[in-house]
Amino acid sequence: MEDLNVEIKKLQEMLYILIKRYKQLQKENDHLKNQNEELKKHLLQKDMLIQDAQQKSAAVNIATLQNGDERKILQYRIDLYLKDIEKCLSLLNV
Repeated sequence: MEDLNVEIKKLQEMLYILIKRYKQLQKENDHLKNQNEELKKHLLQKDMLIQDAQQKSAAVNIATLQNGDERKILQYRIDLYLKDIEKCLSLLNV
């Protein structure tokens, strides 16, 4: 009988240790999830900053085009995009 009590106590102690470890892991998991969300937010902000910088860079590049041929090519591409947009809009209106 005594052996049984000793075994039960050991099991209780092991269960207590497991529950304690489980709670620690839950806290750590919650902390890591919060960190992950914060990092995702920072990454999104950085991506937005990069896109903004790329747009500004493109605007500066367009504004500083010196070569007439480059301007003509750019204008041609813009015209093509506009025609495609107009086609799409006309298809949607049908």
